[in-house]
Amino acid sequence: MADGYNPIAVESAWYDWWEGQGYFSPQMTVDGKPKPEGLFVIPLPPPNVTGSLHIGHALTVAIEDTLVRW
Repeated sequence: MADGYNPIAVESAWYDWWEGQGYFSPQMTVDGKPKPEGLFVIPLPPPNVTGSLHIGHALTVAIEDTLVRW
């Protein structure tokens, strides 16, 4: 048994199957809008009150938000 989780070993075997099943593709209605049951929310932590902590949280949240929207 491996000492820890190895994503390359685990996910490489599954990724092509996930894509083939359409798990990364949105489900659309006939008019091209996302189906309501396919919408989701990703909660992000609120900003911190101190300057140095806020910069880190703002940067992390901005990157996460950009990746999700892309």
